[in-house]
Amino acid sequence: MIRTTNLRKIYRMGNVEVKALDGVDLTIGKGEFVGIMGPSGSGKSTLLHLLGLLDLQTTGDIWLDSIDVDRLTDYEKTMFRLYKLGYVFQDYALVPELTVAENVCLPAMLRSDRKEEEYRADTVKILKQIGLSDRSSHLPRELSGGEQQRVAIARAIVNKPDILFADEPCANLDTENSSVVLDLFDEINHELKQTIIMVSHEDWHSKYFHRIIRLRDGKIVEDSG
Repeated sequence: MIRTTNLRKIYRMGNVEVKALDGVDLTIGKGEFVGIMGPSGSGKSTLLHLLGLLDLQTTGDIWLDSIDVDRLTDYEKTMFRLYKLGYVFQDYALVPELTVAENVCLPAMLRSDRKEEEYRADTVKILKQIGLSDRSSHLPRELSGGEQQRVAIARAIVNKPDILFADEPCANLDTENSSVVLDLFDEINHELKQTIIMVSHEDWHSKYFHRIIRLRDGKIVEDSG
């Protein structure tokens, strides 16, 4: 499902080159729940953003679902993200003027193949699954941080993406709410066979992962199942 070869990302700061990723070879199969871990500055988020088509690599190749994504136009990449990928970030990124239900519906509304009655029914189902049915008409500011992150997850999965990317989704949450979020990831991974790639710096999160990829200085130093 995901394959990279010799993936590199170099940032230039004046005359200085910073190698955020330095030759990453990686294969991830369908249905895996993979944790990307490592110290600050090791390249975790950079790798996630490249795999999620949110940034461009300096060199190397990325294949998603047997497609060489470097051959896609900007428009084709946008459509690929909309139809194939889902994202959860640490800052929730909810639209403050929209209700919980409207936030969840938003990605589905952008797709030409989704009927309104279909995605609204999916939204109701997902909100029930994450325990927020009674909050569907609330605005994000009326929710706790943990509830907002659950809404962000619901929004990310409403289109039934092939791959779900999560970048430090528990960074702003306490341990209790982090457990709720990770239990939800575990549930959708098992029930929906959802492929999940998650960046984390918390060692206790590792019990949820099928496989851990550890980075240091932009290189993979451990890949354990």
